[in-house]
Amino acid sequence: MEHTTGTTPYAEANRADRQARADWLITELGRLAAHAETPDEQVRYRRAADSLVRLSIALRS
Repeated sequence: MEHTTGTTPYAEANRADRQARADWLITELGRLAAHAETPDEQVRYRRAADSLVRLSIALRS
């Protein structure tokens, strides 16, 4: 009996949806950083975006 290790269409769609939401959030955090009123706010948004990028890359692996 052969077992498949592929992913289902639902899993692929779910992964694509999560990735799209992460990409949107990364973009939004970058936009907020660009328009931040204080340097501390800017750093906070950029760090949050950086952390999200790292998490997204880790989940792709």
